[in-house]
Amino acid sequence: MANVDLPSRLFADREEPAGDRVNMYFKLNTIKAVLKALTPEELDTIRPCFGKLLDIYSKPVFSGKLAHFLLTRQLNVVKRHEIWVIFAGKPIRFSLREFGLVTGLNCSPLPPLDRSLLKSPPGVTPYWFTLFGGEEYFTGEMLLAKLRRPKALSPELRVKYACLLLVDGFLSRRSYHMKIPKSHVEMIRDLDAFLAYPWGRYSFDLTMRCIKSRSLDQLAQATVAIQGFIHALVLVFVEAVPAVLSAVSAGTDPESGDEDPFPVIAMKLEPVWDLDGVDEVEVLSVLPVGENVVGIEDCSWPDEVSDPSVDLMLQQLDDGVKFKRAMFGGGIRGADVHVEPPPRVIVKRKRKLRAKASECSTSRGESSRAKKSKVRAARARFASQDSPRDVLDTATALKAALKEAQSDVYAHICVELKSMELRLERSLKDNINSAVAAAISGSVVENVLRDVGIGVGQPYNKSPCSESPSLRQTDPQPSPVVAASGNHSDQCQRPSQLQPPIVNEQNAGPVVQGAANSSIVEGTFPSESSGSRSRSPADEVNEEASTGGDCGQGQIIARDEAVAMSAKYKKLMVSDIPPMSFGDGLVIKDSELLMIPTIIPPGYPNVMDACVSVLRETLFDNTDPASDPRADLLPCKFYGSLAVLYAKFKKVKRKETFEFDPALVNEISTRCKATGRVWLSHIEHLLFPFNIDKNRWIAVHIDLTSHTLTVLDPTAAARRGSRLKPELEFICEMFPYLVRKVGGCDLMKNFPLQPLTFARNTHVSQATNLANSGMLSLLLLEAYATGGMDKAVLVNEDGMRLRAEELAVQMYEHCLGEI
Repeated sequence: MANVDLPSRLFADREEPAGDRVNMYFKLNTIKAVLKALTPEELDTIRPCFGKLLDIYSKPVFSGKLAHFLLTRQLNVVKRHEIWVIFAGKPIRFSLREFGLVTGLNCSPLPPLDRSLLKSPPGVTPYWFTLFGGEEYFTGEMLLAKLRRPKALSPELRVKYACLLLVDGFLSRRSYHMKIPKSHVEMIRDLDAFLAYPWGRYSFDLTMRCIKSRSLDQLAQATVAIQGFIHALVLVFVEAVPAVLSAVSAGTDPESGDEDPFPVIAMKLEPVWDLDGVDEVEVLSVLPVGENVVGIEDCSWPDEVSDPSVDLMLQQLDDGVKFKRAMFGGGIRGADVHVEPPPRVIVKRKRKLRAKASECSTSRGESSRAKKSKVRAARARFASQDSPRDVLDTATALKAALKEAQSDVYAHICVELKSMELRLERSLKDNINSAVAAAISGSVVENVLRDVGIGVGQPYNKSPCSESPSLRQTDPQPSPVVAASGNHSDQCQRPSQLQPPIVNEQNAGPVVQGAANSSIVEGTFPSESSGSRSRSPADEVNEEASTGGDCGQGQIIARDEAVAMSAKYKKLMVSDIPPMSFGDGLVIKDSELLMIPTIIPPGYPNVMDACVSVLRETLFDNTDPASDPRADLLPCKFYGSLAVLYAKFKKVKRKETFEFDPALVNEISTRCKATGRVWLSHIEHLLFPFNIDKNRWIAVHIDLTSHTLTVLDPTAAARRGSRLKPELEFICEMFPYLVRKVGGCDLMKNFPLQPLTFARNTHVSQATNLANSGMLSLLLLEAYATGGMDKAVLVNEDGMRLRAEELAVQMYEHCLGEI
């Protein structure tokens, strides 16, 4: 960290904007209403989840001005889920860990919720009607009004109303009139499951995303609105600076002024401003963890990025460095920030106009006649301006234009309705077909095939001479079936070299799969559209025994190994699997490993990166040098590191001077040195998975030689190519400059700086549902890395489950050894 500096300030020291306050959407009297409405027994029911939160009411009262003071003293860090604030020249961290310490809420990782918890089962009345009757919506204020009359409610309703009010009306409030989500109402049907949910992480994520989205212009305004629970930042500040406790007054209730069993404590802000100018003030930069603290065991984030300046600051804290105000420089003057003035509100009021003396002297009849004469004069002036002929022509033109527009709108609506009808029909057919096929394959076909020793289909519709990309022959003896018809292994050829991708969906013609569609591979049954009828497994074995097949031996051995891998996976399901490390701080748990054959959720990039790590090792270690793929697989964090820098990259006028994250540049250089393969000299194709719309995966291919970025999209129906391109624009623009920055060879140092050309290939196999997009994208990456586009277009969902089980076993054995 010799060349790394401490993070700079957002605003220059003592030049911060003097804001008025932070507008928050919650009210502290919400806690008071809950404390008054619930009995001691009912409070004991919710205290395991909200106990420390209920005690916040007796802490120093929330100050919007103090919150604004802290937000304008942030340090410029690239961390997504934490901020650092400077007070008295010393840094204070506000992260999920500190949030959990001051609120006592469960901050564990968000678990994947069962759909039955968020939506009522078929035939069961939604729980909304049980809690709220026929109300179309319910807000936090309406819940607060209900709890202020607790005697009219049953004990169960009081507890559940209080829980919903604390979550959606206090911790995670987004607006003054936010509606209670129906999913939360359905979840509270099971009160224990609702109380066990990590609401601390849920609330903190909303708060931090809102803080990070506020620009300098917004922070420089007199007021700034923050969603979520910004009061936690004030509580962390009070805990981090013990001297602040001297700036509080005696316990009072600012709402009533009377004696109250639940008083709040007012805070005096003038002493706080004075403490900020004293360098000797004791400040706890990182709050210590007390005894019996639960809910903060795992405060990590799968999408967090590294920040060398923050790492340096933490290291200096461990070394006992005394921070000074002058150590944190930079920032802009608050007076230099252009702030839009607040809109001027003009209140229109009715005024009584007093009539002049001359007008008052006129009689009522004369006033009426004067008004009528003015109206007739105005009509005359209007009639003199346009002739009746002109008015008639204008009216006719308007009617014709309206009629034409009406017909266009009607035609457009008809087309859209028909398109929607076709999409729904296709979706229903696909869902029914996939469900029936899965049931038949899982309960009948798979069992029969395993009994005869063949196994299920592979994820590639291979031609007779193609081999599995990841399975190798281990048995030196030929298969009996192949030996009966002659050994044809000499006729097998290597997978084809990488071919240029099909560039664009507009000019790409239909993909012809050739022999892959005309021949039947073992374990793969032809569909109804092919016109072939299904055959028994015994018929396929007999036919292959008679014809021999070019690579029959390799295929049978590969399937035997796949069946063995599936048996190993079944052992994994009943084994105690410790956390597995894949290097670079990448760790996955047993539940994350076992869910790979079912789904790789978009919210788990660590699982996808672990899969990519194992596939990459297989690519480099188990590939014949004679068929060098000239390809490399990159993890998800590659584009994540670029995404966080894109906002700064756009502001730089001379892009070639932009400084990338040193950790990213160093990581790419290290990868090249470890394998001895440098971009452009030895590697021409870069492949990596990409999380799109936070609900599905796609495969991205960068061709360094043709300067092209191609998306292998297994979910083409979800989004058009024109709408997909902006999501990947940051890679197209930044990647050429990154290649030059790494500069591992002369070709990289002279890499063209124009943006990569965007293309999209929709001729690859399409996922029947979004849950399969993760594994299907991995198979596309694996196929392209070993055989180019010719092999990628042959990938389909047949046997995808078996390949996923095999990958899970490989990942386990990679970390923990043979099963």
